[in-house]
Amino acid sequence: MDGGKKENLNIVKILNQNLLMNKEAITLKYYLNYLPLRIAVTDYCNLKCFFCSNEGMPLCNKNKTHININELKYLVKSLANEGLKNVSITGGEPTLHPQIIEIINFLNKFNFKNLFFHTNGINLTEKLVKKLSEGFTKIAISLHSVNFKTWQKLTGGTKKQFKILISNLKMISKFSDRPLIELKYVPIKGYNDSEKEFKSFLELCNSFKFKFKFLNFEPIIQEHQGLEIPFEKIKETLIKIGCKFLGNDKYFRDQNRYLPIKKFKYKNIFGVAIEIGCGDPKVCKECYRVNEIFISPEMKIKPCHISDYQIDLKKFINQKEKKKIFQTIVHSREFLFNAPGSGSRIWQ
Repeated sequence: MDGGKKENLNIVKILNQNLLMNKEAITLKYYLNYLPLRIAVTDYCNLKCFFCSNEGMPLCNKNKTHININELKYLVKSLANEGLKNVSITGGEPTLHPQIIEIINFLNKFNFKNLFFHTNGINLTEKLVKKLSEGFTKIAISLHSVNFKTWQKLTGGTKKQFKILISNLKMISKFSDRPLIELKYVPIKGYNDSEKEFKSFLELCNSFKFKFKFLNFEPIIQEHQGLEIPFEKIKETLIKIGCKFLGNDKYFRDQNRYLPIKKFKYKNIFGVAIEIGCGDPKVCKECYRVNEIFISPEMKIKPCHISDYQIDLKKFINQKEKKKIFQTIVHSREFLFNAPGSGSRIWQ
């Protein structure tokens, strides 16, 4: 077991022994040490994925807002001084933020334990990847299909965009000093759920030596119901086409208490399959102490993907009221403690 896994296991043991379901015992320091700060730097995107969750933000909030970089810097610096260790940058499509290079350079200055960049990969240039390689520990790229016609049905993208994306993957694979590259795949019934689609995706991952991640599709709106694929079916398909099941991941934010991540190996690469579980009562019961702290481009905390509840941080940031910022983060987890999304079958 490596040092990182031992550290994570120790955190899990402490959590189980001392915290359990006692929300009062879970402090700001715990959240910042243990949970990622997930920042949507923009809600602009260059694709139109029909199944896009928009990070739980209202679907009408698209192509409207870029995060204020000065507010972002103040928030991250304030939280880093209090022990923040994990940050994820997402969108929308984060590369569309007009100051994305400045944001990357700023984040690279911190020695974060985990620093992730989520993208659709179309705008990844050699210059951008080099910048990310200076401090980011993972670049996660949404692909969903290596077949253009399938990809187009899912994303609304053009053939030119698809060719650029595949070319960018080839470019990144040649970087000798690169962060972990993870390709993400959301199987949707009737679109990309065939064995052929799964295998083609895994073969591409193997050829580039990229990690793979399968995430189950969850209905965002009423019309999406019926497109879900049972998680066990995803697991069965992966095993059928040649993946070796390696067991559950016990080190990922103690997620083994409700929906454990499934670890797999395909030929020479490793990957995971994740069941998200929004609305599942047993998941909602645990969410407050294991899920990410999400910040929208409008600088609001949105604790729950399903609930409309948001808390504005702008005033506190602009008035440099750090204590109120910290209190707001703790309050957002207390809100989650009541499992506001429990029992819901759709996000919107």
